[in-house]
Parts: sequence; structure tokens; C-alpha cells
Amino acid sequence: MTLEELKKGEHETVEYKQDIPTEKEKYLKTAVAFANAAGGQIIFGIQNQTWDVTGFSDDEVFQKMDAITNSIFDACEPAVVPLMSIEEIDGRKIIVASIRPGMAKPYYLRKYGIMDGTWIRIAGVTRKAEPYMIKELQLEGTGANFDTLQVMGEVSQEDIDALCDRMYQHALARCLTDEQRAAQKKVTASQLVSWKILSFFNGKYLPTNAWRLLTDPEELFPDAIIQMAVFKGNTRAIFLDRKEATGPIDEQIEEAMLFVKRNIRLGSRIAGVYREDFYELPIDSIREMISNAVCHRSYVSPGSIQVAIYDDRLEVTSPGRISPDLTMEQLKAGNSRVRNVAIGAAFQYMHIIEKWGTGIPRILKEAAEYGLREPELKDFGTSFRINIFRKPFETDLFGVVNPAAEKIEGQKESLGDNVPQNVPQNDSQNVPQRIDRLADAIIAAINKNPHVTRAEMASQAGVTIKTISRKLKDMPNVRHIGSSKTGRWEIVSQ
Repeated sequence: MTLEELKKGEHETVEYKQDIPTEKEKYLKTAVAFANAAGGQIIFGIQNQTWDVTGFSDDEVFQKMDAITNSIFDACEPAVVPLMSIEEIDGRKIIVASIRPGMAKPYYLRKYGIMDGTWIRIAGVTRKAEPYMIKELQLEGTGANFDTLQVMGEVSQEDIDALCDRMYQHALARCLTDEQRAAQKKVTASQLVSWKILSFFNGKYLPTNAWRLLTDPEELFPDAIIQMAVFKGNTRAIFLDRKEATGPIDEQIEEAMLFVKRNIRLGSRIAGVYREDFYELPIDSIREMISNAVCHRSYVSPGSIQVAIYDDRLEVTSPGRISPDLTMEQLKAGNSRVRNVAIGAAFQYMHIIEKWGTGIPRILKEAAEYGLREPELKDFGTSFRINIFRKPFETDLFGVVNPAAEKIEGQKESLGDNVPQNVPQNDSQNVPQRIDRLADAIIAAINKNPHVTRAEMASQAGVTIKTISRKLKDMPNVRHIGSSKTGRWEIVSQ
């Protein structure tokens, strides 16, 4: 260890002590907190704040090291065995107690018991663990996943069929090609059991936490909702709009996406005879942010997922700490830890998420393609947040994106080759005089996927299903052929 390293000060995995405190609990709590997290070092012989090396004399250093070792070992339950070393800086000896991350969490001070003696490390500070944090540590220590734990009740075959059909329809709606749609298999009760959404015992299907979250979470999980809000300016002082998404967690994602689309700026581009919508932020990235929050949040921690829109950013906050052995750089590189494996399996089947660990790298990539500054990842110790930043978004008088505008130059590349290169802002002759944005959105959706559902059209257009249905009645050039499940849309030449 060098003097330069010491001068970086205390942080998440380092704490300084000038000497062995009279109240040993001051460093024993930190030892417990490090064992409950990603490990750390308690360095004795360093004055905090000034980082002056006070050190220990040759006569006392070994005696003090033994005293520290014995105190930590005797006080902690399960036992914590520190790795002790003596290092020399500027001719002075310091003692380093390295605490490894524990495998048998939660660790606590035996004297106080598990509920009063468990400590954790948050933002470089040692804090007493709340009861829900202790529950999270117990799950980590046993390798269990909260969403796979069985709960009271019994599940009927009718309810199983209803969830299986809904998941299948959701999966079909998220398929991008006819080939994917044809290959999509229906989910079965046995599949739900293998994913641990259900358990099967004595001829009966029993629910797990994942089942409740995917069907009716409100009774057991009142915090399992998405809170959405638009704020004036860049702080939470003034609300402009707010809403809550409730019900099955996969449906909450769709409701949150509708809210976002209604409240971010929308421009267009001219492609042939139609005008295509173009949002100021990458919609796929926002969906990824919300889906990841729902899939990976802690359902033990209090609080709800929050989607907040400000003048300068959109942020998604989810309850629960990230895995203590993951750094921000590792998250950006695609490393991840799955907290809810049953929900993750269901979301993968429904094409809500793809491979675990790909979400954040894709968000960073799409933000760069849009010409936005790099999204910000924040770990608050008890919650996790991603910010994606907005920037000026210019359109002409007809709502068409002006690619000549310098402020959206970064977006122009992602629009493709069909973007008109010279759209005068005040020349109405270059744009159709009558533009029906909703009709254009419906036709664009059908052109992309003739099997698109009304729900998908509504999601893409940012309106309700009823609005889509009413609009389709007024579009004689659009007709539906076949059944509601397997049929397709057709655009008729006028």
C-alpha cells in the first residue's frame, strides 16, 4: 500500500482508525458490514480526514495486531477471520485487517443478536441493517431467490391456463418476424413449475411469489407498482402529471411505456408518402430500463419503481441494492447477477428481456447512436437508478424532424437513408397538407408486422386500444383477415 492510495480516503471498502478504539464495537461493526458486502480493509495507524500516518512502534505492533484479530473473531457470528498484515509507510508501521466477503450471510455481532447486531456498508458508511435488509442477506446467504419461494394458497387449472395464454399472446406480440411467430411455443403448467413460478406437491399446484407478481400482486406486494411522474424543471418540486401502474408486473411495463410516450417529445420524418414518428429518446432503451427495473428489483425492499421525467432527463429508480461484488464498470460491460430467476425466465419467454446482462450495454449504445450524453448509473446502497439525458429536439412547422439542425446532428445518423436532407422549416410544399399521424402510425405498424395486435398499435402510437379501434373503423383501406388470434391486417389500395 502506498501513501497515494491512502490519500484517496475512506470509501466503500476502506476505513481508517488511528488506534484501536476504546470502544471496540466501532471497528467490529465495520468488520461485520464488510463481511455482509464485498469485503474491505480496516487500516489502523492512519488518522482520518488528514490521512496522516501515525503508525505503531515495533514494540506494540504485533500485540495490537493479535488483539484486533481476537476481537473480530470472538465478536462476530458466524465467525469472521480477518487476514492480518503489517505494512510500512514513511518508516511507520500500520496494521491492515482485510475482511473477505462472507458466504454465510448475515453476519452480526453475537452480543446483540441477528436483528440488532447486523450492520451493512452504504456509500462508505457503516449502518445498522433494517429488517428487510437482513432478509435480503439471509436470501444471499442461502443462495435462495425470493421470487421462487412458495406462498399460501392453491392454483386452479383455469388460472394456470389463463396465465399461460396471456404469456403466449404477449410473446407473440413481441415477435419481430413471421418466422419467430411460427416458432413460438405455448407455455405449459410443467414449464411454469420448471421455472419455479409454480410448485407441484401432492397433485396440487402451489403458488410462489413469482406467480403472485405475474397475476395479482396487490394483496401481498402493495409496493409492487410503478410510480410515474412528470416534473417541471429539473427537480421534484412541481408535478405536471403523475400516475401509478398496478396489476400484473408485465402489464405495468406496457402502461409505463404509454405514459413515457405521452410525455416526451415526438417528431417525425418523411418516408415515401408517409410520415413516421420519431421520439426524442430511444424508446427501446427506455423499455429496457423499465423492464430491467421490474425484473431485477428487490421485492423484499420497501418502495416502488419510479419513472420520473424532467426537462433534462428521464430516470428509472428501482428498490434494492445491486450485488455488492459488482462495480459500475462491470455493469456497463454487461456483467449482472439475477435476483429474480423465475420472473427472469418468464420475461425471457415473453421477449420482455433478452439475455441477462445485455440490457445496460445496449442502453449505452443506443444513447450514443442518438447523440445523447452517456446515461448515468447511480447506486444509492438501497436503490439503483439509471438516468438517460434529453437534449434539444427541433422540428419544422409540421412536426417533422429537421435533420439540418445542428442540435440533433447526432440523431441524424440513426434515422437511416430515407431522411430528407433539406427540409425548409417554412416551406409547406415539401410536406403533405393533411397529415393523419394516428393513421400513419397504424399503417406503419401493419407494414412492419401484418399480425400486429391492437394493443401493440396502441403501445407504439401512445394511445389507448379503444382509440385504435375507433380509428380502424374510419380507415376503409385497412381490413383484418382471419381470426383475432391468427389473422392478419391488409392494406387495400384505394
